[in-house]
Amino acid sequence: MERRSFYHPTREIPANAANFRNLENSAIIALYQENFNNAVNFFQQAYRSLLDIQIQERRGIHKGSILYNLGIAVLGRNQENAQIQSLDNILLAYIEDTINTEYDFEDDADRAPAGRFLIDGFVIQLRLLREIKRISRDLKNNADNWLHAYDPQVILNEALQFVGVDTNNLIELCQRRDINLGPVPLGFPQPVDRRVFIGLNYDTFTHLIPEIRLAVIQRNYVPILVRDVIIPPTVNVHDVSLLLLHTCRYAVFDITDLAGQLMELERARDYNIKVLIIRSDPVGHPPHISGMINSLGYPIQTYQDMADLRQLIINFLP
Repeated sequence: MERRSFYHPTREIPANAANFRNLENSAIIALYQENFNNAVNFFQQAYRSLLDIQIQERRGIHKGSILYNLGIAVLGRNQENAQIQSLDNILLAYIEDTINTEYDFEDDADRAPAGRFLIDGFVIQLRLLREIKRISRDLKNNADNWLHAYDPQVILNEALQFVGVDTNNLIELCQRRDINLGPVPLGFPQPVDRRVFIGLNYDTFTHLIPEIRLAVIQRNYVPILVRDVIIPPTVNVHDVSLLLLHTCRYAVFDITDLAGQLMELERARDYNIKVLIIRSDPVGHPPHISGMINSLGYPIQTYQDMADLRQLIINFLP
């Protein structure tokens, strides 16, 4: 049987959402620093910012990443009822992921961070996830409903009604109810296939980081930067960089101003990582491209402004 074809409305965060990006960056930094109270506060503000953007744009915005990270931050804060609040946010993130897939590809949400955490962390009853995916799929039968799918809570309420569980008793659907954040597996909670290593000169090109991070997040991937990790003074930075690189399936390197990227580039091939190499054009001096980069055979793509840069990354990530 031929698969039905549907118009997939864009649910990307607008490029001009500067306030949201600032809040998200602050939240992620606080989360990496294990300052969970601040992380929860910033993620909540970022989520409210997305709700406002939906009204301004008159379309739904994908909020899965923010809701998932909010759930993790709540869990890390370890206050009373943390597991229940975390479960609620991660379920809403999962619903956002189902809405964000193509029609009839809702099962793909099971592979996203929220789905994996629900299945392997909370060990949630799969019948609830199955019902969420059915409701999401049915919603997409109507293009207008899909475009204006603003609130994941609506789908969650309908799914809970179907399985006969009250919103206050969500935790009853889980076999594991005492999750603490604690140490995380190598690679963090996200699967390798959703992680994108970002390599550039952190001393001279930090202004690119928010733009690259935004493009990666818009494609529903997780940006990985060495500078976001707390590195003890006794630990070699290059060792940490290669360790992080090894946990990623994709990598984006800006070589406009070369620094430590060459070592990581060489290892990326050894690790079977898919690589995008970019540089600005024009530059104030002839671009220096080392023989090592040429020998690796990676094509080098150029950008003239931030919009070009973001589009290169969006096109690169499947």
